[in-house]
Amino acid sequence: MIPRSLILVAAAVVPVAARSKPPASYAITNATIVPVVGPRVERGTVVIRNGRIEAVGAQVAVPGDATRLDGTGLFVYPGFINAGTQLGLTEISSVPGSEDTQELGTFNPHDDALTAVNPSSELIPVTRVSGLTTAITSAKGGLIQGSAALIDLYGWTPDEMAVKARAAMVMTYPRVSGGRGRFRRQEAADPTETMNRQVRELFDYLRNAKAYHELAIKDKTSLPFEALGPALRGEMPVIFDVETTDQIRGVLALADTFKLKVILRGASHAWSVADELATRKIPVIVGPTTEVPDGDMPYDEVYANPGVLAKAGVTIAFQTNDAAESRNLPYDAALATAYGLDPDEAIRALTINPARIFGVDDRLGSIEPGKEATLQVTTGDPLDARTVVKQVFIRGNLIPMDDRNTRLYQQFRARPKP
Repeated sequence: MIPRSLILVAAAVVPVAARSKPPASYAITNATIVPVVGPRVERGTVVIRNGRIEAVGAQVAVPGDATRLDGTGLFVYPGFINAGTQLGLTEISSVPGSEDTQELGTFNPHDDALTAVNPSSELIPVTRVSGLTTAITSAKGGLIQGSAALIDLYGWTPDEMAVKARAAMVMTYPRVSGGRGRFRRQEAADPTETMNRQVRELFDYLRNAKAYHELAIKDKTSLPFEALGPALRGEMPVIFDVETTDQIRGVLALADTFKLKVILRGASHAWSVADELATRKIPVIVGPTTEVPDGDMPYDEVYANPGVLAKAGVTIAFQTNDAAESRNLPYDAALATAYGLDPDEAIRALTINPARIFGVDDRLGSIEPGKEATLQVTTGDPLDARTVVKQVFIRGNLIPMDDRNTRLYQQFRARPKP
């Protein structure tokens, strides 16, 4: 006689196995489609086949083999991209065993964030059901943190999740004291001298790495210097985590010296050099906008910064700079719209802009034929807290809309009555 527990396990496995092979095609019909790179399509259809968008438009025929999803009253947007997280690298900050966000030492360019990503993190589905489908994840600490990975929030293994395994090198430009939203750290030595020493160390390290590659050493023995090669050749962008105007100017000098392809991240003071950044075509990843301004700066600096940059012509994207709050990315952008950022530009900053910044706009960031079917279906404007995300597609896979939060809600909603 088969134990009842095994029957229950088998019954639970069958639906999961069935979901692992999605239908060859879907058709979302009668929806308002927001392609981002073109005008809205009212009562339109999106056809998805083999993981890609096959057709988009108001007069698109529904293939006979497609699973039809009625989108009446709903909206279809591209999946959102969070341009700065530690998703997959941390689970519970108070439990050291679940943290893999920081390596020892000041210089770790050979650290690849993708190798540490945990695809089973509970924070991934929690983030995904809010319409976020893709994220940059990277380590922190030191002056060179290593390479960031651009990942889809779906997959069994890190390699399966990877959109771009080494999307950018991540560095931090030194400053005198701690960043916004934190108590200022007391330095044992003179803070200015400490910062100057760190700047010299960063310049010297990059200079030595450049010399290493220019000498074309046949016996390649330095993994850190090898890892910096693509960044020094301009083949890989470098994300610089900065805040102040002095840090930004220091990064620009560093970029000129070593011919780096720079992306600024954080950069709450970037508004002060917006015109220069626009002229030099340097993108800025802003946020989180829910933090307090730095030091004695104006109260609205963090909130208004994205709008000022966008109006100056700077390409912007948004980050949450964490893992647990990654699901709140749309509201970081929404807060910026209350302080001058155009709402359409806010949507672009969550979709096509980060796709362009990281060189994947041929695959993600908009709803166009040929691109990967990475989409969200919503009840309204995703920047509105009242909007509900009804469905999410990642690479054509219809993602289950359940997570730890929904499971706990159902569990306690069904608790026995007294």
